[in-house]
Amino acid sequence: MDLHLKNLFVRFQEQFGSGPGLGPGSGTCLMKVEGIAPNFVKSLFKASTALYRTDPWRRLRPGHHFGIKVGKDLDWSGKKQPFPCAQFIGGDGGDIGFIMFRSYNDAKKMTGSRETIRVPNIELLRVTYERESLMFPSNRKMIKSLSLEASGTDRFPVIDVARCTSSGDLRFRNPTLEELRFVYAFMKATSLVHPLLQVDREGGPKWSMLMHFEPFIETVDVQWPPELSKSSDLVAVTVSHPPGQTYEEKATSTASSTPTKYGEPPKEDSFVDVKLYSTAGWRQCDMCDKEVHGEQCLYCGQC
Repeated sequence: MDLHLKNLFVRFQEQFGSGPGLGPGSGTCLMKVEGIAPNFVKSLFKASTALYRTDPWRRLRPGHHFGIKVGKDLDWSGKKQPFPCAQFIGGDGGDIGFIMFRSYNDAKKMTGSRETIRVPNIELLRVTYERESLMFPSNRKMIKSLSLEASGTDRFPVIDVARCTSSGDLRFRNPTLEELRFVYAFMKATSLVHPLLQVDREGGPKWSMLMHFEPFIETVDVQWPPELSKSSDLVAVTVSHPPGQTYEEKATSTASSTPTKYGEPPKEDSFVDVKLYSTAGWRQCDMCDKEVHGEQCLYCGQC
């Protein structure tokens, strides 16, 4: 009986969602996105699978926010990044996936201690990994017709854009092709850089159960799939934690070089004490104790 109830509860969680997230799938389908090519749908699912294999949910929680920058602001409509902040959900229960926000402030407003807070008029992009048996018929048909790659054993990504109304209801829509390009770059880059996060054991409140990481920023080159390639095959994607980290540019760096160190004030032991080395290359005369230049000299000019 206990096993039956456990299975029933797990099934309920999978079908209706729980914990951080916005509930079950909305019925959106990538094949309904204007201008999308079937090959790009396949590329999105491959990128999703690559991210799923790295298991970011093992360490990351909704309270860990990441800054995202894909290429230049001028590359996107409105001359700004579509969703420059992201969080992973499902690591401590509930829907497995990630949410991307229009701003860091939006992310902080919607991140609760136990669940995603519905804030009116905030729009976000959501990617959840759902079991095929629980997906809408249109998505199951798309998976079968395109032979799309599964994430894990039987999970597939469902991508939608949600907005909470003033009455608390949710409205969903299909993402645009541009928004999907941004998601693709994020998944490819994050699967490479999130394992590099270093735990900061001294940071954060001692009573907090949330794992804290050292400030982090890294830029990687992501290759666009052939169906998206235009003037350039590569795009620079910068991932930072927490959002707002900046690089410390080196004077010798070139326009094509990729900095890898986040900006922070230099430590005290990195400064050289000039006084310690001001007498380097001098010694005393063996006869009169005058200073003599050069380590090989035994006597001064007068002696």
